[in-house]
Amino acid sequence: MQRVADGLLSRVDVNDERAFTDLLVPLIQPGYRLACAMLHDREAAEDVVQDASLTAWRKLERLDDHSRLRAWFLGIVANECRNARRRKWLTAVSLGLPSRASVSSAEERVVSHADIRRALRRLGHRDRLVVSLYFYLDLSIEEIAEVAGCSVGAARVRLHRSIHRLRPDLAIEEALR
Repeated sequence: MQRVADGLLSRVDVNDERAFTDLLVPLIQPGYRLACAMLHDREAAEDVVQDASLTAWRKLERLDDHSRLRAWFLGIVANECRNARRRKWLTAVSLGLPSRASVSSAEERVVSHADIRRALRRLGHRDRLVVSLYFYLDLSIEEIAEVAGCSVGAARVRLHRSIHRLRPDLAIEEALR
């Protein structure tokens, strides 16, 4: 995988859209899963991944270490999720829109009643990010640290504290070994 990514990165330039697409294809699904976990909204997640893809295209030449491509892209997705939540909040405040539609679908009712989703919404962005990366994308602590832009120890502590905020009686020691 890494050799393929290195070869594709060497071919990518401003005019080589096909090489960039080949490079990004394996990252779209994990990016979408992360966005869904962070935003709990499929359409917003699609928009975020599209925005992240455009940002990655514009900033690809800034990526020095090609082995960090996945973490770099997931970091862009996480930042776009943060921006999407801010835009949603600003729009609701500016326009005075209700946070939920008056008529909700059956799927929305199921999702809104799910304990884990409700608990995740109460977490801050950084906490929700590490929990989502760990449980939704099955990333290692080292990969989480890379995406979150922190040390491995900081990622481990943030994950531990976040899980305890979700479920105080959850035994995390097993998960972090």
